[in-house]
Amino acid sequence: MRAGIVPVYRRRPSALHAARAGASLAFCGALSLVVVLFEHPLVLAAALAAAWAAGTLAGVASELRRSLRLALPFALLIMLINPIVSQQGDTLLVRGWEVLGQRWDVTLEALAYGGVAALRLVALLVVFGLLTACVDPDDLLRLFRRVSYRSALTAALTTRLAPVLARDALRMGDAARCRAVPAGRGAVARAALANALDRAVDVAAALEVRGYAGARRPARTRAPWSRHDLRVGVAALAIAAGAVAAKAGGVFAFEAYPLLSAPVGPAEAALALVLPLVAAVPLLGAAARLGVAARA
Repeated sequence: MRAGIVPVYRRRPSALHAARAGASLAFCGALSLVVVLFEHPLVLAAALAAAWAAGTLAGVASELRRSLRLALPFALLIMLINPIVSQQGDTLLVRGWEVLGQRWDVTLEALAYGGVAALRLVALLVVFGLLTACVDPDDLLRLFRRVSYRSALTAALTTRLAPVLARDALRMGDAARCRAVPAGRGAVARAALANALDRAVDVAAALEVRGYAGARRPARTRAPWSRHDLRVGVAALAIAAGAVAAKAGGVFAFEAYPLLSAPVGPAEAALALVLPLVAAVPLLGAAARLGVAARA
């Protein structure tokens, strides 16, 4: 059977898996913050390299490749559409045609901005893939159960059922292709939807029987910080602080319009090299491996 395109969490012996959900969430959030704050292609590429290095060291490179396959079609679409719909920029590459009195030209600046937007999307989806592959969804939602118990329960059920429903749809698709006259995609989709509704009714009935409707917010519990919590948390703090400081200091300035400007100096080059290293440090060395077997 084919594997799904969305990364799925599986426990592995890595520091990122062994760290508490809050620390791993902060780590992925710090990488996302870099992608959100900057438009410079160099720093976006560095953030993508940092997420890829962390995922490879954590043993989830195959899951990140799934995220990449999911992101590439959308990225290509952005790269194609932006130069057509955006008529800003002073460097003309292609003299276009007139439609409804409007001339549609292609400029270098619009082409570059489309590439930057595509790279940002790819980096964000790869970081999201790192999060879904390395952070236990139950531990993650347990962080929010004291804020909203019912919402956390609903989200936990969704994260549990989404991979199950995806596997059901893949099995139905495989079974349909084995028939002499394969069923169409619409028929397979309707069958998958009906199966999902049946599962939802079953889960709701099971929750009602077990008395979840009267459940209350659980008591607060505190666990001591492990070495993996500290390593991953410190790396997240360093990445976030470095990103905010670089933004405040005007490093990685980028302007797409009216003329393309993406200066690269010693500071930009040094920070771009440091980012993947900082992301990889929590997963390097013997200290990153010791103690992970208890949770793996």
